[in-house]
Amino acid sequence: MPRNIKTLGRRRVSRPARQPFIEGLRTIEQGKARTFKAVEPVFLHTMADFDRLVSAGRTGQGDRQNGKGDFLNDVLALLLERCSGKRLHTRRGVPGLLFRTHNLDIAYPVSGMVQLTIETKATGGPKHPGSPKQTAQGRAGSADLEKRIKEAAFKDIDVKGEYARALGEGGGATSDLTLWLRRTPPHNWLFLSVRVRNQTDLEKTVDFAHIASRWFEACGLFAYGHENWDLTKPYEVKRVPTTVELDRVLAGVCVALRHL
Repeated sequence: MPRNIKTLGRRRVSRPARQPFIEGLRTIEQGKARTFKAVEPVFLHTMADFDRLVSAGRTGQGDRQNGKGDFLNDVLALLLERCSGKRLHTRRGVPGLLFRTHNLDIAYPVSGMVQLTIETKATGGPKHPGSPKQTAQGRAGSADLEKRIKEAAFKDIDVKGEYARALGEGGGATSDLTLWLRRTPPHNWLFLSVRVRNQTDLEKTVDFAHIASRWFEACGLFAYGHENWDLTKPYEVKRVPTTVELDRVLAGVCVALRHL
């Protein structure tokens, strides 16, 4: 089926809290950017606009849980389509080994065996009226990453396991699980957008990104937070190792797509 652009879903466009994402996506759509680096300022501005609404108590639980992730998902899919010249799709009902089916938000191709897919996760947020016990710095971006990465990793393994079973050649996981993950379709990348609240949070987030890189083809990380960790200052992009830098990892996915 055609790719589901979550940010522009019928029930979302009417929600005031989703307007920063809608405006940000439309701005990127109107441009010609093919790399994440080119849209990074718009992306960061969108995160800041949304988090101001969060702090002011003008967002619902669904907005906070899904808004950033939906936006990341849509931005990356758009950039990949532009740089690769390939159409990406939403694949529903993809069979798994243990669970009967899985839904893949971004996948290629439209039918037959899925050859490539990406997963996106967004974590971290400022303190808001619904979390009175939260510290002034807000929720740590790294706090939910272990759970989110495990969820994505299990889906990846379950889909790969069914592919190996259906092939009928005894191609299941061996004693070298990492090698099997690399060799078995679909090839899957994980992308993270994380608001970090201090240096310790950033370091933990980078550690999780490196762990995820062992399970997936690679893990791309975009980390942001207040300048000098001062809540009175605007957001800035936080430096991460080049091995997990989102723009570089996304370029690798683009190359892979071009060769499919």
